[in-house]
Amino acid sequence: MAGAATGKGSAFKTRLLVAGMVLLLLLVALSSVLNMDRDGLKEGTVVLKTGDNTLSTFTLDDLQKLPAAEKKITVHSARGNSEHSFTCTPLALLLGSIDPALTQNYSKVIARGIDGYSAVVSMSEILQPDNVYLVYADYGRPLKTKTGGEGSMQMIVSADEFGQRFTCWLVSLELQ
Repeated sequence: MAGAATGKGSAFKTRLLVAGMVLLLLLVALSSVLNMDRDGLKEGTVVLKTGDNTLSTFTLDDLQKLPAAEKKITVHSARGNSEHSFTCTPLALLLGSIDPALTQNYSKVIARGIDGYSAVVSMSEILQPDNVYLVYADYGRPLKTKTGGEGSMQMIVSADEFGQRFTCWLVSLELQ
């Protein structure tokens, strides 16, 4: 009789394990669908848009053709400080090169990374000297993509001591 009870318990555990695995697979599939890139965005190219309207796209090569600045920053975090020497272009300069009226007609920019992270920066912050930049190199080396390749861009806000609005793997700038 003890063997029969053990067999029933074992079958129940097997069914429970299979049900758990099926549930896990469904969660992975759902997560993949929710995180899918529906806009065809890819690192190395940034889409500048207003709502659903694309105003412009620019590549890393396009950004590198604009005047560059070297920006030394110390980012403070719970893991300690990290020193950076960024090669970058002021976001205001980029926007002005696309259309000088952009900084007058919109009040904020939402920067989005390929990982879904987003940060909001007001146009007044963008227009402040030495504040909001698009970075493409650190210590002269190209920024790494999310998958470890070369050729990513990042938005930084110099006034943010802890880097909370630094947007890595930048793929979209939405004007509002």
